[in-house]
Amino acid sequence: MSKREEFVASMDPITFEVIRNGFRAMCTQASRLVERVAYGPVITQGHDYSVGLLTADGRLVAHGIRDITPHMGTYEASLQCLREDIEEIRPGDVYIMNDPYRGGTHTLDVRLIRPVFVDGELFAFTVSCCHWSDMGGPVPATFNPQAIESYAEGLFLPVMRVYEKDKPVKSAMQLIKLNVRVPYERFGDMAAQYRAVRLMESRLLEYVEKYGKKTILDTFEETMNYSERIFRKEVAELADGTYEFVDYIDHDEGHPDKPRVKIHCKLIIQGDQVTFDWTGSDLAPKGPSGLTLPACLSATFDGTLHCFPHLAPLNHGVIRCIKVITQPGSACHVLPPTPMAGYCASGYEKVDTAAMCAWGLAFSKTKPERVFAGTVNLSNCCFGGFHPKTGRRYVSYTWLEGGQGARSYKDGPSFAMMLYGAGATNQPIEIHERWYPFLYTQCEAIQDSCGDGKYRGGFGIHRNFYVMGDAVNSIHGDREEVTPPGLGGGTNGGPNKLVLNKGTAEERNLGMYACNVKLKKGDHITFGSNGGGGYGNPLERDPNLVLEDVIDEFLSLKKARDVYGVAIKAVDAEALLFEIDWGQTKKLRAELAKKQPQMGFGPGEVHPYGVKVVAGDIR
Repeated sequence: MSKREEFVASMDPITFEVIRNGFRAMCTQASRLVERVAYGPVITQGHDYSVGLLTADGRLVAHGIRDITPHMGTYEASLQCLREDIEEIRPGDVYIMNDPYRGGTHTLDVRLIRPVFVDGELFAFTVSCCHWSDMGGPVPATFNPQAIESYAEGLFLPVMRVYEKDKPVKSAMQLIKLNVRVPYERFGDMAAQYRAVRLMESRLLEYVEKYGKKTILDTFEETMNYSERIFRKEVAELADGTYEFVDYIDHDEGHPDKPRVKIHCKLIIQGDQVTFDWTGSDLAPKGPSGLTLPACLSATFDGTLHCFPHLAPLNHGVIRCIKVITQPGSACHVLPPTPMAGYCASGYEKVDTAAMCAWGLAFSKTKPERVFAGTVNLSNCCFGGFHPKTGRRYVSYTWLEGGQGARSYKDGPSFAMMLYGAGATNQPIEIHERWYPFLYTQCEAIQDSCGDGKYRGGFGIHRNFYVMGDAVNSIHGDREEVTPPGLGGGTNGGPNKLVLNKGTAEERNLGMYACNVKLKKGDHITFGSNGGGGYGNPLERDPNLVLEDVIDEFLSLKKARDVYGVAIKAVDAEALLFEIDWGQTKKLRAELAKKQPQMGFGPGEVHPYGVKVVAGDIR
């Protein structure tokens, strides 16, 4: 009998479940502390944070319920950096770092790490990570789509002590203060992170006192073993083979020709062994759209977990089951000084989507309910300036919820978060108007933005507002051109958009890579998000569901007719009285069945921008 089997046989399963869930509970409590104590709306309202509990040798055990994988998927790399760089790890110290190439994502995701000691020996680590709204650099909020070197992406922090014997290290604090905009906000965020790692330490030590050191260490191991057993069992039930999916970043902003950037996923299943090979991807972009290795690993884990949701939380048991192959110097493994601040809106989302769709191909015959189409992509929209009422500097960073992808049996949710940040939430317009010189005029669904299919994707949303003082606006987004992929004959979702002064003589499409655009008082912003991809043939959709979307004003009469082949008459549009012309609908669907889709951007179709969209398709 192996040591693992001996442990399973000897440990009381009730005690195991109590402690295993206790690990997650202590992380969740720390997450809630961050939400309540931090300063900036990105964290307190948007929940762009995560925490984690790791073993003494740096393996992930648990995280909070709503924590986001882009952070926690890199914690093991962060701990490896600490163990390599710090000669003496001492009780009462807290370390800070954001190095994207070795142990993180981009400079804005700042993590605090605290060692936990029991009986004088290193026992575990607790980690908290928050997206700081600004880390300096030439652009407010640090996202710089025009960067061609990482030196234009704010302050890089190697692993260093920021608290020593639980007292702030003044030199570290001063370094941060001198390099970031609005430092009082960032120190408020850091204080929340510090309290979070201490809270997890306190809760863990309570468990050690109650159950004993050996039992806790054993439960660390079995928590990981448990996840590994479930994952390998389910993988072994899938057909051996190679499953490939290709996705594209809209373009490389740093290249003079602005070419597409290909992300190529090759999922290889052999028995219960899983390999992701990303070496078919393009070379690293010159602009800040690629992924560091830790971020690529994280995106691969995230795309996998969405197809195995019952495995959550992510821990080392799943991580050690997945072999990831990359090519250094490629879009999935950028090297310094290649910029990468826009990773999450660009390369991360494409790796995540490609991984999910590759798993979808593997699941399509046996477990089609695990398959879903492309989802809304993150757009990092940022504003900076001085508030006209207070005279104080401000930095605003926000994103939009939008449409998630359809499944093989149901429509995609509307006005939801991107899947890889599912624990995040929107930042309410009331909070924005309170913090920033914005005056909102509209926040509603974008009609016809869904990807179409037997089951449609969710709808995007747009926020429209006036800027009430001079400011600058930057954005690093994506999927304005190559939009969230549909599957099984469904079409792609609608585009992300950022438009200045829409409907006026000064209208200007700023695109997804605008940088330091000067705004004046009274300028109007229209910020819109993707719809999710559709699943299946739109002509097979229940006409009554099409009618319902028309009544709700989510679909136009034109799209209902041209894409779904449903003829709907407006009996009294003002009173929302519509009815289906069943005879005309039957005729329309027969005609459309002989033609190519007239709207939407499905996999393999010619995109209206003139580029062939190559994507996997499940039929």
